[in-house]
Amino acid sequence: MGFLYIFLVVLGITTVAYLAKLSAGKGVSSFDLTFVMFTAAGVLGYFFAEFNNVAPACYTVELWSVSIPAGIGGATAVYVFNNAVRIGHFGYSHAIYRSSFLIPVVISVVFFGSRLNIAMAVGISAILASIILISWSNDAFSKGPNNLLWFLLSICAFVLSGLPRIGQLLASHNRMNSFAYLFLSYAVGFAVLFIIFLAGQRRIKIHALFYGVLAAFASYVGVYCTLEALKLLPAAVVFPITLSGPIILGMFISFVYREKIRLHGWIGVFLGVCGITILSLQTYAA
Repeated sequence: MGFLYIFLVVLGITTVAYLAKLSAGKGVSSFDLTFVMFTAAGVLGYFFAEFNNVAPACYTVELWSVSIPAGIGGATAVYVFNNAVRIGHFGYSHAIYRSSFLIPVVISVVFFGSRLNIAMAVGISAILASIILISWSNDAFSKGPNNLLWFLLSICAFVLSGLPRIGQLLASHNRMNSFAYLFLSYAVGFAVLFIIFLAGQRRIKIHALFYGVLAAFASYVGVYCTLEALKLLPAAVVFPITLSGPIILGMFISFVYREKIRLHGWIGVFLGVCGITILSLQTYAA
């Protein structure tokens, strides 16, 4: 059952990213897609929590302290990423975005005194080299406003998505209720986006509803199955697959759609997958 959860995580995560690219062709703005996605995911989270009889006692101060930054970071990361894939390479954008597992690892070393060994240093270096090579392959460092903008958006999405990654780790490690965590984190993300929605007096197009609801379901499945997989399998098994799998699948989608993939781009993706795998194994093998 654990590996079925892992398969659903890879499929769900990649689907969310692909819908961001696909919806752009239908004139759906990045904000509208993100807003509908978090609205629908929040509703899904509420009903799943009610259906599974989540007790009010599950909504602890500890859970709130984890869910608030995860929700804010998740909503802003998705919005920024949705903008990045509209102006840049899908596979490359996704590869950088999914490498955000590096964020909680670095934070644990810098702020919490986790030991940095040679293998972890190699993993971190591989991911950083991966980001540089992928960005270079997409002409991020050449002249042109869109190239630089794509790079900045991809890096911002990479950093911001570290917050929900930390939230998932803490929620599973501390055995918090998965349904309560999902509802709160999506609800917080919705609240932030709703304030922006009201300030902008926007109107949501019908296509945004369609793609947003699909993305919400895929996102919910991806996060929920991650939490459940971590309860059944070691994190050293779950994270290398669920983090690397979407990168590989994203590159396959780029290949199918004939997006240009240069040699140093492939090398960058390979280094990223290797770096993520090394860090996951080193961090959670024990």
